[in-house]
Amino acid sequence: MNPIILVPFIFIMYLLLKEKGQKDYFLLNTIITSFLINILSDIISSSIISIFYKSNKGDAFIVIIELISVFIITLLLNLVLIKSPILRIIKSAKTPTFSIIEIYFYTVTISFIYFIQKFKAYTTLISGILLFLIIQAIIVIYFYLYTTKHQQAKFEKKLMLEQLDNLSQYTKQLDKDQKEMHKFKHDFKNILSSLNTIALSNDNPNLKKSLTELEGYSSQYFSNISMDDFKDLEYISNIYIKSLLISKLKTIKANGITCYFECKNDISHIDLNIFDLIRILGVSIDNAIEETAHQANGKIQIILINKNNQIDIIIKNTITKSIPINQIQQYGFSTKKKHEGLGMVNIQDIKQKYRNLLIHYNVLDKWFYTQISIINKGVIK
Repeated sequence: MNPIILVPFIFIMYLLLKEKGQKDYFLLNTIITSFLINILSDIISSSIISIFYKSNKGDAFIVIIELISVFIITLLLNLVLIKSPILRIIKSAKTPTFSIIEIYFYTVTISFIYFIQKFKAYTTLISGILLFLIIQAIIVIYFYLYTTKHQQAKFEKKLMLEQLDNLSQYTKQLDKDQKEMHKFKHDFKNILSSLNTIALSNDNPNLKKSLTELEGYSSQYFSNISMDDFKDLEYISNIYIKSLLISKLKTIKANGITCYFECKNDISHIDLNIFDLIRILGVSIDNAIEETAHQANGKIQIILINKNNQIDIIIKNTITKSIPINQIQQYGFSTKKKHEGLGMVNIQDIKQKYRNLLIHYNVLDKWFYTQISIINKGVIK
């Protein structure tokens, strides 16, 4: 079969396997990658076998050796693919860009193989050009991967900066509102106390009953909107960390999760890119919220310690089932159904950038621990 015929065959396979009315770039990329691995295995195997082709062994022996070598090379290429960032691109592709690059690479490769078979006199020249194109394609793919990753990081940083700026403004307004609320709460209690005194002196049981109900209702209302349980936030001078924590603590409270927050030392300077730290904290606290939100008595503890030139952030949450510590940082692992499990992987990627950043996970007595340690005056790798 002419190898060029396989190009439309790829699209036929894709159309037959994909769900009706949906674009599935993961499926398309998987099909093309499978064909690419197959053809690359043949090329590499043929090149190796050609070295031993002048052997006195029979053709049957060469065929067997070639089949074995193709199998081994295919296995090795698959292992390389699993370990490389290409697999992540294949899984997360939302546009046809990577598919187009793969199709181009495949089409050029099989075209040159066809010319090599047809014009045997120029085999060496065409093989050299084919090798050059393969190297060129690999460079293009890795350049695409680098550019995509760089642009994604730039976009995420810009988006996070906008979100943090908005959250910072919200935090300032919230601090102002909390102070006003404390004043009103104090005045309101004084007014209730005066009315209670009047009700008792006039011997008015109905008024006393109404005031008691109003006092109970108002106490519950003030408790729901107050951040008094998290007074230690005043020790956090870094506006970005404070903003994130206020947002997450309010989410925890809104979900009815029991939360203990402690910070007795000033948290201002941190020798770490603030956006990286915000991402780590955000993912870690979100994981704790998702784990405890559906528990009957879910609990979360967040503790910040600044001591001996080191900042330790401890996030603890109750768990209902055991979590395999050795698997949580692997790509695709998640305790949640239909979840890609990218959060822990992103944390691990950030961790690799710093020598002064340590992240430790542990499970003890139905609690999951995340400890983030930042040694100040650290050096970025």
